[in-house]
Amino acid sequence: MANVSELRLVPNFRGTMSLIYNGRSYRLKHTGKRNKYWRCSKDREGCKGVVWTDLNVTQVIRQKDHMRNCLMDQPRYKMKRKSQP
Repeated sequence: MANVSELRLVPNFRGTMSLIYNGRSYRLKHTGKRNKYWRCSKDREGCKGVVWTDLNVTQVIRQKDHMRNCLMDQPRYKMKRKSQP
């Protein structure tokens, strides 16, 4: 379903990994025998967006839609501009 380039794992501030897929951030909720279950990072605000990936996080197996007012995540990490001497 998805290309490998669309899936990115990034470290979050809790020391675990978050999944970035199609501009949205997901947190790992469960690892099963065959796949991983990721919930939208805005699940506490009521978003029901879910993604299931294979264990190696190389492809999306299945996904559920987000709620209408769940906007795409903005880039959270910005590069600091280095001052030139």
